[in-house]
Amino acid sequence: MTHRRMKPQGAQRTYGVLVGHVVRGQEFGGGRSPHYEILVQAAAEYRLAVNVRSVDGSDVLAYLDDRFTGPTRPDLAALAAGAAGFTPLATGPEGQGLDYVRDNMFPLDLMRPVPPEGGTDALGPELDSRIAAAAADPSSVVLAFGEFFQDPGSDETFGFSPERGVHDIHMMQGNGGNFADDNQVRGDGALFLRAADGSTVALFVRFDTQSLDTDPATGAPV
Repeated sequence: MTHRRMKPQGAQRTYGVLVGHVVRGQEFGGGRSPHYEILVQAAAEYRLAVNVRSVDGSDVLAYLDDRFTGPTRPDLAALAAGAAGFTPLATGPEGQGLDYVRDNMFPLDLMRPVPPEGGTDALGPELDSRIAAAAADPSSVVLAFGEFFQDPGSDETFGFSPERGVHDIHMMQGNGGNFADDNQVRGDGALFLRAADGSTVALFVRFDTQSLDTDPATGAPV
């Protein structure tokens, strides 16, 4: 399984966006890194891994918006109308990716703690209904910003081969300690479920150990 920021051995870090159609989703609780998995069909099959808790024990904070209209760069409508598959995006101060801190996409102070298992505030049950609705609508498009991964062999969750997908679908700046090397600006992860009429469900995730006061060049905590 792909957990928080654990890259496949020998893999090169590649940030970008996956555009495709949701097939189904399922939650995996327990262990050191509970997560919600989503099977996506694009030019091939992909798995999305959305974290609920980190391998280092830090808690998830999330903001889920069923009527997202905030700005993004790149443009969601243009991406949704384009080719399916994974597209790499440049990061850094002049990059093309998302940035929680600098792009004013949503109110950061409204991100709330998410319990990793059970309870009315758990992330999995909230995602279940939205993922099911996206899967049932053949015209819907999922856009997942994060880090691409690929391994030989079959995917442990959904069984397709080779294993590939997108993880680190969360903020990727403000990290200290063991995760300081992950810091970048304009390279944050997020999930968008977009219907044919343009209505969009958006999910933004970060860990409670990540600072929101970050260096504009490196993404390191200030």
